[in-house]
Amino acid sequence: MFSKKITDIKKSSLKIQDPKKDLATRVKHLKVILYNFEHIEAKGFFEANFSHIYQILYESFVQAEQNLRQKELTFHLVQRATREELEVALWILEQVLVLLPELIHKRWQLHSLGRLLSKILHAGNTARLRKQAIKYFLMWYQALNENAPDHVHHMFASLVAGFIPISAIGGQTTNSVFHDTSSQYPVTPGDVLPILPAQTNETDNKVYMETLLEGMASTVVKLEWHDKEMHQRRSFQFLLERFQIHYLPKLCPNFSYQTSLYKPILDLPTRRKAESENEFVAYRVILIKWVINYTQKRGDGGNTQSSLQQVQDDEGSEQSSLDGNMSLQSVKTAPSEYEQAAQIVRDVLWSSRDNVNFIHELYRQAFLLNFDHIVAIRKTIAMYKDIIQKSGSDMPPYMLEPVADDVARSDDGADAMRPPRLRNDSYLGAIHKENLLVRAGLQNVLQLFMTHAGNVFLLEVNPHLTTSLEEQTDACKRVLNIYRYMVMHTGMDSETWEQLLVVLLQVTSLVLGENPPNPPKKKVSTLGGKLAPAIFQTLIVTWIKANLNVMISRELWDRFLHVLTSLTNWEELITEWSKTLETLTRVLARQVYNLDLTNLPLDRLSEQKSKRRPRVTSKTENCNQMVSTESHPHQVERQDSSAPEETVVVKASKPGLSRSYSETNLTKRRMPHRRALSLDNLRQQIDTESVDRTRTPSPAPSSGLESTSIKDAPIPLDVLSGDNHPQDISGENRGVVCGGSVRGWLPDVAVILWRRMLGALGDVNEIADPHLHSQVFEYLVKLVDTLIKIKANQGVSTDNVSTPSPPELVPPLTLIVPWCFGALNLSSAYDSGKINALRLLCIVTINCDPHHRSYLPHFYRSLHLALSGTSRPILNVTLRYLGPRFLSLQLPGSSLLLLDLVHSCSSVLNSSDLSEATPRSEAISILGGLLSMTDNLTKLSVLRPENSINVLPCPDIKEHIVGIVLRTGRREPTGMARCIALTVLGHFVYREFTNESYSSLISDAINVILQSLKLTNKVIAQLASNTLYFLCDHGVLLWLHYPRLADSIIRSLCHALFLHTPSGPTASENEKSLSTSLLLCLGEWCMKLGPQRLLVASEYGESKSCLLLLVFSVLHRMLRTKSSEYTNLSGLVPQQNQDDFDSHISLDNLARGSSGNTKTPQYRQAIILCARTVLSHLVTHLGHFPMAIGAARLSSLVVEHDDVPDLNSDELSMDIFAAPNIQLFVLTANVIASLVELPALDLPGGGVTAGLSTADKQVRVLLRDLSGKASWDASILYKTPEMYKNYNQHRESTASWSSTNSSKWGPMSIMQHESLCPVNIGQTNIQQRAMRHRNPSVLPNTENSAPDLDQLDDLLQYLGHTSPECLENGDHSLNIPAVSPLDTDLEAEAIGSVISERNIEIEQSRSMQNSNAMLGHPACRPESRESDHLSQEVNSQQSAFQQCRLLFSQLGLAGWERRKQLHLLNKNERLLRELKNLDGQRCRETHKVAVIYVAPGQEDKNSILSNQGGSIAYEQFLAALAWEVELEAHTGFLGGLQRQGSTGLTAPYVASSFMEAIFHVATRMPGDTPEAVLNKTRHLGNDEVHVVWSEHSRDYRRDIIPTEFCDILISIYPLGNHLNRVTINCKPDVPMFGVLFDEAIIENSILAGVVRAAIICASRAKRSTLSFYQQYYEERSRSLETVVNKYRNATTYEDLIARVYIPMTMPSAFNVGISSVIEGDGAASVGSNSSSTAAAWLDIMHNPHKAGSKEYAKFRDGRGVWFNNVDVSQNVESTSISPRPLKKLTSLKNTPRRSLRSETTGSETPPQSPNQFSRKK
Repeated sequence: MFSKKITDIKKSSLKIQDPKKDLATRVKHLKVILYNFEHIEAKGFFEANFSHIYQILYESFVQAEQNLRQKELTFHLVQRATREELEVALWILEQVLVLLPELIHKRWQLHSLGRLLSKILHAGNTARLRKQAIKYFLMWYQALNENAPDHVHHMFASLVAGFIPISAIGGQTTNSVFHDTSSQYPVTPGDVLPILPAQTNETDNKVYMETLLEGMASTVVKLEWHDKEMHQRRSFQFLLERFQIHYLPKLCPNFSYQTSLYKPILDLPTRRKAESENEFVAYRVILIKWVINYTQKRGDGGNTQSSLQQVQDDEGSEQSSLDGNMSLQSVKTAPSEYEQAAQIVRDVLWSSRDNVNFIHELYRQAFLLNFDHIVAIRKTIAMYKDIIQKSGSDMPPYMLEPVADDVARSDDGADAMRPPRLRNDSYLGAIHKENLLVRAGLQNVLQLFMTHAGNVFLLEVNPHLTTSLEEQTDACKRVLNIYRYMVMHTGMDSETWEQLLVVLLQVTSLVLGENPPNPPKKKVSTLGGKLAPAIFQTLIVTWIKANLNVMISRELWDRFLHVLTSLTNWEELITEWSKTLETLTRVLARQVYNLDLTNLPLDRLSEQKSKRRPRVTSKTENCNQMVSTESHPHQVERQDSSAPEETVVVKASKPGLSRSYSETNLTKRRMPHRRALSLDNLRQQIDTESVDRTRTPSPAPSSGLESTSIKDAPIPLDVLSGDNHPQDISGENRGVVCGGSVRGWLPDVAVILWRRMLGALGDVNEIADPHLHSQVFEYLVKLVDTLIKIKANQGVSTDNVSTPSPPELVPPLTLIVPWCFGALNLSSAYDSGKINALRLLCIVTINCDPHHRSYLPHFYRSLHLALSGTSRPILNVTLRYLGPRFLSLQLPGSSLLLLDLVHSCSSVLNSSDLSEATPRSEAISILGGLLSMTDNLTKLSVLRPENSINVLPCPDIKEHIVGIVLRTGRREPTGMARCIALTVLGHFVYREFTNESYSSLISDAINVILQSLKLTNKVIAQLASNTLYFLCDHGVLLWLHYPRLADSIIRSLCHALFLHTPSGPTASENEKSLSTSLLLCLGEWCMKLGPQRLLVASEYGESKSCLLLLVFSVLHRMLRTKSSEYTNLSGLVPQQNQDDFDSHISLDNLARGSSGNTKTPQYRQAIILCARTVLSHLVTHLGHFPMAIGAARLSSLVVEHDDVPDLNSDELSMDIFAAPNIQLFVLTANVIASLVELPALDLPGGGVTAGLSTADKQVRVLLRDLSGKASWDASILYKTPEMYKNYNQHRESTASWSSTNSSKWGPMSIMQHESLCPVNIGQTNIQQRAMRHRNPSVLPNTENSAPDLDQLDDLLQYLGHTSPECLENGDHSLNIPAVSPLDTDLEAEAIGSVISERNIEIEQSRSMQNSNAMLGHPACRPESRESDHLSQEVNSQQSAFQQCRLLFSQLGLAGWERRKQLHLLNKNERLLRELKNLDGQRCRETHKVAVIYVAPGQEDKNSILSNQGGSIAYEQFLAALAWEVELEAHTGFLGGLQRQGSTGLTAPYVASSFMEAIFHVATRMPGDTPEAVLNKTRHLGNDEVHVVWSEHSRDYRRDIIPTEFCDILISIYPLGNHLNRVTINCKPDVPMFGVLFDEAIIENSILAGVVRAAIICASRAKRSTLSFYQQYYEERSRSLETVVNKYRNATTYEDLIARVYIPMTMPSAFNVGISSVIEGDGAASVGSNSSSTAAAWLDIMHNPHKAGSKEYAKFRDGRGVWFNNVDVSQNVESTSISPRPLKKLTSLKNTPRRSLRSETTGSETPPQSPNQFSRKK
């Protein structure tokens, strides 16, 4: 096979060499040879046979030319035949040029090839052929190199038309190229004509320029030189030089050969006009793009390769091939040739200083282009961006730093000594190595770029050409982004920093020098308007970073200051200044005060700060992160201050999300942990470590830079070049800005730059635009707030174990005070700025340290003018930011402003402006604070409220203030101010009663509070109720001095209940809270006044009934759920509104829950339950509380087994169910009663029955209801001692009389009943009719009655007379007897029989009266129980429950009308557990409160909780707050405290009949060990209300003792002068509760009472927000309901009475034994005691001998029904007690126990009464 191939090649070679062969055959065999040979073999073959091959080429070309010029051929034939011939010729030409460069270099066939190429280069040929010919020519031209003659150079210059004159174009002219030419027969060349003329006029020369430039690079690698590497670079250098000679002067007429990267000329750019467009400008753009495409080396070279590939594809698409291998690509080239060509171009362009300067001058030319060629400008900017951001091996060699020798040579003029071109071998070899001479260094490149790039800003563009303006804006943004990258990530020396600053100042002053367009909407039509935010930010940040790295001269700082102060009419400058200053403030906080504003100690410790902890990124991770580029859009989040400035932490984001938000799209969606990368956004994200965040988000999160054209990146200002606190080697620790050598942030550097930036705008009061002036002061307000936050976080304990020492440095709050005073002197046009200036003065004065308030006289003057002026906004701002806190400062001389404050507060409260800008709440709070101080201020002089300075005394200031507060309480239209006014009035009344001064305005104040109870606003009405509850402490004094007011309070509360209680079956949460508050307040007032006052007939109002009746009536009405039952009560007259009282609230600014108005039946039931509790409470405890055991116990401790003989257990047990003298009942649905019969107790001195004659037994009644458990001991009272003495005398006389009259009839009882006394014993006839009658028209009654008048007879007569229609017969009256149906004889016989029977009964009665058996004994208590044998005999026969039965009957409980509510209980173990649980439940409202003492200098938990005592004032406050009780003996609420002493020995405790509160005082608990401190923390932290007495200089923070509770924090700060500042800090969900308001000033005398009432009201308010919280009465109600529903025994009336007769079931054959009663299961065991129990018991008592006989066993069934089993139908009446017809019941032996239980327990109502049943029959 191989031998055959070789043979074919040899044959083909011979045929090629044979001139006799035709042209087609030789071409064919030439193709075969090239197809089988490699490049080297083909080159050898061509060199050996170059003459034969050139002959083939020439003949092919001539033949193709001749054929193309034949006129007779049709166009179709030309297309098919001649084009193929021409392509074959061109293919052979290409092979010759590629494979024979050495021969061509020796001018082989110079003229012939030149002639041939000139033909195909003819301008008349087709564009495709010309572009192909340009590449052939470039291959020939570079092969000739220096040997090319001039005409060839002219051919090169004419490849693109227009660069040389047409006359200069041509080949050899006069001299013949042939040696045999004579003068006689000269040989002259023919005219050069087009071979393949174009069909159309193709005149676009830009295509040929692009082909020329691309061919210069691509053809270099095609020629097959023997020393290929050397010749390729030399060839391209040759082409480049010839291009510079022939084309560059026309392409760039302003080309500057002085541009040097090695000695840069840094002339600042100036404004210029746009260049006129021509074709050479387009060629220049093509040249720039070509240079950039080859010099901008991408990571994989893909950019260059793609551009070359695109050109090649274009050529391939236009070229038709002869066959599969006949095309331009038929030369065996690999794709790597494109990369090789690009590398050759770069090597040559970067190989010499001339070339390097050439390309940088081209870059400068790109920056000078018009913006119609924005693509070239963008490519240039992108190229600079790439080389600036690259490092290491990817950097161009000219960016490497030169070595010392090279620098010296360069400085000595090496450029001048160096030849323009190097042609020797040493140069060619040096191309492949690193050329040290081209090194210029990064700084030169940066300086050159920043200077040249400034030209894009200064081209004057017609603003009407929006496209050009947008393109210029885009280019400027790209340049600015590179500037910013250089600033943040590139190391620069001092010259580079200064050059960048100079360029930016030049650009800023020229671009923004003109005034901004007005209106602002026109800003988008100018370059300055579009770029102002970006330029200002870049300039300011560059200036800051330059100061951090190098020493900036004073002249440059002055120029910077001059530029900024001249541009203060730009709002963008003000905005950027504010944001930069905000960033510098963060740096200042970290460097000087060691605080991170994004992670402050207070924010970390606060429980209300729910912030996700940032991810911690290590320094190693930071250093490994790469800077993002446009091809990989990453978002720079933040840079750690400890990382080098060349590195930055980046966070990848999705492509397409890097677009920055502009100022007009603030509402666009923001990612929670990602922000748009813009110049405005200097803040670092919280996804990485936040120790060095630089900028908070600005109001406009973008500076207007659109990331579609540039890459927006934040500029962190606080990036350090090294460690956080870098140290110089020499030990110097001074920054470069201070003359040191340490770069980066240091405390002194931060202070200097912060103060310089603060003053960068100059005097802010010289800003001409009032709007911008106001904007500056608005930011100053934010700045001061930040400084105050820094001050508050200084000295904060981070570990909460120890308090740090006070800081040495504090933020300079007063630094801007001169600006503020200066602003107040401006005209009215600057009112907005003046308002902010006054606001700043107030804020600074309140928050700065006392020794810094040296400006107080000026401040007082400003306040005086503001408070007495006519400007309402200034007045509002002054009062809002002074507030009551100003009063608690007690500044020296501040009392001069008291009248000004009163006047201004009155003005605000009288205004009709209800907007949020009006400080109505602050005004009334200030008046409340002044009211507490008026007793000490009546003798002081104050300023008159006018513009002049006049001083006058004001002795009646107190009455004046109270009058304003009264007016506010009556007519204030806003809810919050009305509430504060009511609270202030409450304090005033409480103070007057405490101090016993009794002002004449007390009545008015109380009347305003009472009138507020009827407001429809539930919150205000509830607050008024809480205020009355607060005043209840002085209820007795109020009744004593103002009885009418006390009466009005009770009636007003009753009326408010009647008014606000919902009448329907549902209620809202607000109605529930209000009604509950009113009920508890009413109960407290009733208990405070007592029965001796409530039972007195009222002297006021229409009804003269007592107040207690009114209270009970209202409470009774509240228990009804039907609205129809709500009728007005007598004595409940609504209080008439005063003329000036406004019940309408126009602005309800009280915070209430959204679900407060949702009505549910549960809320209505809660109101009813609370009313029932209060009613029960008053019935039980009114007049009894507190009892002898003290207020600590409200509910009785007595239980059923106490004092019962033989029951000695310590707690309730099952024995009480077996006792015969104990019975339990259900009286009502909420009352469980126990009756216990006991022996009379021997009490010391006789107890309460001393001297009385009572029974030897007593009855104990125990009631368990909603109000708790109550116990009464009752006994039968026989006689008083006086009555007993008279009775003894009467008994002696009676005994003597009876002995004389008992001979026949026996003794007569002196205790006869009147019905048994004989009347007219001797009379045998009874009157049938009366002797006389009344007048028929007179109604019979008791007044006109008489013994001889018949009442019934006269009544019938009256009815017939007055109502004739009632008469059956008109002739007969109703009193006339009707005709008897019997005859006269029978009627007389019947009457006689009746009279005879009556006489017999009378006679029998008379005979029995004298019988000893019927003689009664007087009821009296024996004188001695031991000696009175008669009494013992009687008692022995009585039942153990006899006294209880008597009381049960006397109370009316045995009546049938009470049967529906009265029930027995099933006695079992579960009932016992329920009773124990019920007795253990609380029956009062309980509160536990934490009280904490903070000594001076304490600000951590450990030191605060270690306090074992407090100051004298603190101890006096505790003593007034509550009673000190010993925990060991305390029987009341303990709130978790232990009696054994682990939580202290004593604790403050306070109680009323409705509530009790224990105070967890930190100083009372042990705190000497860590375990004790932890235990103390647990107790304090679980309390809802914390009271803090702080003597520290700073306010107490709720996070010092971290807890999930502490919903209400009340802090007390003693001020001296018997005054205290009280603040309230509530969680957002706590509703307003009154009694106190924030920043109140309270006197010592009323402080404890105010705080105590506020604690109770606050705790109630918090609990009202808890979804599942239940009041104590709700819990007791549920327990009582459980007992009643589960253990109620539904028995018949007979069973009930039987169990009342004997509580325990007697063991007999007719009922279940006591064991079964006790051990039985629920109702089943008790249900065995049937309706015949009473009958069985009576039968047993009459027939005791039959009790155990077997005969009676058959008469008992499972239910114990008593009947005669022999004959039921005949003996029902004789054997059954009940008249009901008896039913035959089956035995229960076969009945399942489960069915029996369900049957007996399912009945909720008792069976019908037998009497009722008989009536139904």
